[in-house]
Amino acid sequence: MKVIEKRDAFLSDYEVFQFLTNLETSHGWDDETQALLQQNRRKKIKTKKPYNNVTLQRITRDTISYLRVNKSYIAQDEDEEMDEVTKNQNMSSPICKLQNDQFSELMRDLNRFELFKIEKLQIVNQLPSNMVHLYSIVEECDSRFNEDQINEIISIIERYSQSQ
Repeated sequence: MKVIEKRDAFLSDYEVFQFLTNLETSHGWDDETQALLQQNRRKKIKTKKPYNNVTLQRITRDTISYLRVNKSYIAQDEDEEMDEVTKNQNMSSPICKLQNDQFSELMRDLNRFELFKIEKLQIVNQLPSNMVHLYSIVEECDSRFNEDQINEIISIIERYSQSQ
């Protein structure tokens, strides 16, 4: 096999999450479809069986569950007092809450800045919430952008990571 084009395009975590979620739904691997199938089996109603590839199903489910976790979430002592719903909201990744139009707007907003493709990819995947995190992603951030631009990038990211 011969590689014709190296790294022709990159996929963000959001795009992978959307693809796998659609794959899971279309093949009937999601929890709602599985519950409906179990219910129909008990009632002896004939239904079309979902595509059965256990390995692919497991990989899809594991990858989706990995992408749903907020990697930048740090547990605090106050978390013990939080109810389970609030704790799960804090632990779930912001990419799970984005819609396609919001993701497109985020990319358009980031395109206003002279960022490399890989930097935009890392920003979208990690959604940094402070300057330190952004500086670790963007190469020579302090020489390429002034403080106002950096604050604008962070405010753009916060607007999309906080929106539900």
